[in-house]
Amino acid sequence: MNQELRSLWKLRLVALGLGILTLLIVFAIALKFSNDLRLIHANGLILLFCGAAWLGWKKEDWFAGMLLIAPLVAIFSYEVLANIPALWPGVVLWFVAGAAGLVFVRAFRKQTAVAIALIAILLIGSAGYCGWFAPKQLARSFNKAKDAFAPAFTLQPVSDGSVPITPQRGRILVIDFFSTTCAPCVAELPELAAARTDLSSNHDIEFVLVASDRGRDTPSAFARSWKGDASQCHLPSMWEEKHTTLWA
Repeated sequence: MNQELRSLWKLRLVALGLGILTLLIVFAIALKFSNDLRLIHANGLILLFCGAAWLGWKKEDWFAGMLLIAPLVAIFSYEVLANIPALWPGVVLWFVAGAAGLVFVRAFRKQTAVAIALIAILLIGSAGYCGWFAPKQLARSFNKAKDAFAPAFTLQPVSDGSVPITPQRGRILVIDFFSTTCAPCVAELPELAAARTDLSSNHDIEFVLVASDRGRDTPSAFARSWKGDASQCHLPSMWEEKHTTLWA
């Protein structure tokens, strides 16, 4: 009996270790490649499901499954949900992935159709979350539009050509805040360039693309991120009162 109990707690410690490893892998990928929350969700889902499936193959212990999921959920809740609570369904999907992984091996051996259904449910749920729900909630959360004057600022150009360096009364200055580590930001660049080209005859509107060291950017990295006509994107720099550098 004692031997069985020791084996069970050993498995639970391994599950906690796998959970911490999952956390490190997910956030290492986010830091190295992109902090897109959809990528974080997908990586977490895959790793949690695989880890839970391995645990279920060893022994179907639900406490071990909770220990596997806990590190990633705890840090994600602290870093993301504290600021954007509406993204909680992503955490629910992680718990579903862990539960599905725990019973997957047993279900696959006895009822293959049930195992396939579990995978299908995870894929459909994650596709809906990443493709529709999360982008909608992020857009709603970051929409700070209001009827007020823009704060005073000055942009210091680092690119050739004319660059709007200060807001001017009676003119529209469209500022797009950008990061080379933000996949949606990179994806929207061609649309921004097309809009600027379409409105090029209208001299009352200007476009400027602004990057920040908050996204771990540098002027050279920001310049390399643009693969099209460099004249369509400006690369100035702005110092804020909090000593944050912005390149546009």
